[in-house]
Amino acid sequence: MDKITRNLFEIKDEKYKSFQSKLIPTVDKSTVIGVRVPHLRKIAKELLKSGEYRDFISKLPHRYYEENLLHSLILCEIADFEECLHHTEAFLPFVDNWAVCDSLRPKCFKNHKSELLEHIKGYLHSSHSYTVRFGIEMQMVHFLDENFNPDFLKTVSEIKSDDYYVNMMISW
Repeated sequence: MDKITRNLFEIKDEKYKSFQSKLIPTVDKSTVIGVRVPHLRKIAKELLKSGEYRDFISKLPHRYYEENLLHSLILCEIADFEECLHHTEAFLPFVDNWAVCDSLRPKCFKNHKSELLEHIKGYLHSSHSYTVRFGIEMQMVHFLDENFNPDFLKTVSEIKSDDYYVNMMISW
């Protein structure tokens, strides 16, 4: 077990693990440690500040839910668009639940909407449910303002999925 995972186990909360496991029914309970999000945010900031995050996010797949959530929180803070996009796209195939997917909102994307839009189109046509969900979320987060185009509604309405979590995002 590496240093980061050991640290997560040192700050686990069994009651929170039980609570959190109920919110993410698609995640195997044995992979939930029980670490609260404020602790994960603090760790993400420390890893970003030290530069140690690169090693962590390059080791996929992660075993634990909180490792995936930490990965997502790190990606949210990477300032360089190309670096963030590269690591986001490497991570998306490993996203296996709504909570990690919905926490993945890289801040740097807001300043690169035209570049992001081309990638969103690909996400919406993915065979991976959480990549589709992420694409819909990115379209909602970044294109429901002055950048809105009615074609976005058509594109999302044409998505057909049997996946509950994709359909929930479509309904939003």
